[in-house]
Amino acid sequence: MRRLSLVGSLLVIALFATLTVARTAAAQDATPAVDMSPNADECTIEPRRLEELQALVGTPFPEGAGEATSFARQATQIANELPEGTAADEATVQAITAAVRRQMACFNAGNYLGGFAGTTEEFIISQVGFALFDEDLIAAMTGTPVPLPEEQQTTLIGVREVRVLPDGRVAALVDYTSPIPPAEGINGVETDLWVFEQVEGEWLLDEVTDNLEGQHGPSGVATPTA
Repeated sequence: MRRLSLVGSLLVIALFATLTVARTAAAQDATPAVDMSPNADECTIEPRRLEELQALVGTPFPEGAGEATSFARQATQIANELPEGTAADEATVQAITAAVRRQMACFNAGNYLGGFAGTTEEFIISQVGFALFDEDLIAAMTGTPVPLPEEQQTTLIGVREVRVLPDGRVAALVDYTSPIPPAEGINGVETDLWVFEQVEGEWLLDEVTDNLEGQHGPSGVATPTA
């Protein structure tokens, strides 16, 4: 996430791992209800080991590292239309919402290895990659988790448009506010598409497409006029 695009940056990590059950009924409404910031206590997943993450990517400077990297999975292409799928049932909506909250909770808790535990191997390879060898990132991940100050925490607004994709994964639009970096989006609200894959009974973050508030932001947030 440029913000949460916890992707390739600490925020991508922040996608971490998504969540406890929020207001799932409101999550499917056109205008999601504002929810509280997922707190550190909701980061209840066993952290991954740094060595395990790095092993997925390989050595920091393999032959051809400067060339285009072949990722395990190409990112979903999002333009004006969301990926085709069928509306998820209530149980799936609740599970995805819980996953989103857990991911954000781990970010707010400063528990980045916990956040990575909520992602698939494909996510780590394709959306984080060799950043796992960055000294600053390593220091942030391996230090004692320190929760972010309340004013710096990401706040979940809603999880909506939860749909099952043809390949069995589940996609959802996630609306949130994040002061890190300074508020972006439309009127401070950001919208990303998060795609989850079920692995051994757990919904893990598999893919993120960010900056979708212009096309798919919540209807309750007005687009500023020129």
